Amino acid sequence: MNTKIIGSGVLVALLVFSIAGYVGAFGGGGEGKLEYKVYAKEQIMSGAYKVYGNPKLGFWVAKVVLHNPGNGVIKNIRIKYSIDNYASETEKSYPILVPNGTIVDLYYPILSSEVTKLSASTPSNIRITITYEINGETREESITKPLNILGVNDFVFSSLSPEESTGSFYDTFSNAPLLAAWVTPSDPVVREFADMGNKLAGGAGASLSDDEAIKSLSGMWALAVMNGFSYKTEAEGYWTGKFSEHIMFPRDVIRDKSGTCVDLALWFASLAMSQGLKSYIVLMPGHAFPLIELPSGAIIPVEATAINGGVSFQEAVQVGIQKTWAEAMNGPHIIINVAEMHSEGIVPPELPQLPADILSKWGITLQPAGGGTTGGVIGGSGGTGETGGETGGETGGGTQTQWNTYLSDYFSFDYPANWDAPEDYGGYVYLMSPDGEFEFMVIYSQGASVQDMVYAFEQSLADIGATIKDRQETQASIAGQTVYTVLYTIDTGYGDYSAVARYFTANGIGFAVVYDFPADNSEYNQLGEYIVSTFKLR
Repeated sequence: MNTKIIGSGVLVALLVFSIAGYVGAFGGGGEGKLEYKVYAKEQIMSGAYKVYGNPKLGFWVAKVVLHNPGNGVIKNIRIKYSIDNYASETEKSYPILVPNGTIVDLYYPILSSEVTKLSASTPSNIRITITYEINGETREESITKPLNILGVNDFVFSSLSPEESTGSFYDTFSNAPLLAAWVTPSDPVVREFADMGNKLAGGAGASLSDDEAIKSLSGMWALAVMNGFSYKTEAEGYWTGKFSEHIMFPRDVIRDKSGTCVDLALWFASLAMSQGLKSYIVLMPGHAFPLIELPSGAIIPVEATAINGGVSFQEAVQVGIQKTWAEAMNGPHIIINVAEMHSEGIVPPELPQLPADILSKWGITLQPAGGGTTGGVIGGSGGTGETGGETGGETGGGTQTQWNTYLSDYFSFDYPANWDAPEDYGGYVYLMSPDGEFEFMVIYSQGASVQDMVYAFEQSLADIGATIKDRQETQASIAGQTVYTVLYTIDTGYGDYSAVARYFTANGIGFAVVYDFPADNSEYNQLGEYIVSTFKLR
């Protein structure tokens, strides 16, 4: 005889006897009495609609509290829920509610994906029916609660009622984890944009190493800068947590080539994740930014709003490290682990299928734009000290559609076909835009060290009377490697200029690859990064 089965049978018998005795004790002469309260959320987010059907996440939409203050039982309780047009009827049942007992039932609706087609807040109703047997008769209670289903781009930072919220930063942004539903690494639009960025970076494999990851991220960033992406400020009251705010999906940022700090954080996190990197979103009072985890586990903060100034990816990281991250760590903040939230069920909604050539239709291109004002920084000086060109000339504006390749014995790079060919002075190759505003140069010397190349370039500035006003050391990629890089602000006596210099050694040769342009000219900064992305060693 199986004693385990006998034991289980005895336990069930005792449980049935206990319930029967309990019912007998209270069901004879006493009378039950039902009191109920119904709570419902005022609004739900269609962009995160999948979270509401997952009880583990705890985002209930309605709550029914039943209480029996009588001295008799209430039996066969059934609670039915539905949401007009968007959730079919579901039912929960409870066999008995004992005297002075309470039942709390939470409604987690399985919403239809039709909600993702809503572009604006849409009124609906939660319909609740409670049926039960009490004192020998069956009764029914019907309750209707209004519910606003927000448009697919609407986000509410907090769903806490005034009596639940303490007013703290964390209560004001209690819905922050739901932002993970707006991170869409699997969206074909995001993946195609990321692939274009990788192409610009020379085919980087982001998950292979930190250097490859930086190269990939730099390429995607450069593609955005090249196509004129910008940061737009949030509307007044955006960070109050009291109202729904418009949050763009990454594909919307790509389409509009702009976004708020939250939009840009979600966009860049999506790009990084599409390449196999882990991403995080940091919320702090009045701001949001992404963190990217490199294959080694190192984490870099990216000030995504720096896209507005057309800066390089390295500069955006530098601002992220020195300013944004430091500010976040010194105050209240929330870090959202996107991959973890996705694994728990906070996942993106279905998005409409778009044509395969949608990026082309939106004007996303690998071709950079030229443009500018006047002058040049170095005027061709350096290396041999010969003149590489004169100030002035024709305007170099407009999108370049044709490219030529400059070949030397040691390296190559692409340049606009409608520009004059680069001049080779032996140890110094010089290229200038037709309007004289932009200069690109490669200084190289057999057996020279990185320090030698830094001295050569900076001495050339001193030789022409230019003064280095600011000098920021960082790292950037070129020819598949991460190298020592310096960002310069230079006073030429007729205006400030920016220069980006990459210093490295390869095959026994020291290199300085430099481009300069009038300060704040984002178009020429984009052009410089593009030419650098085509630089290859031979």
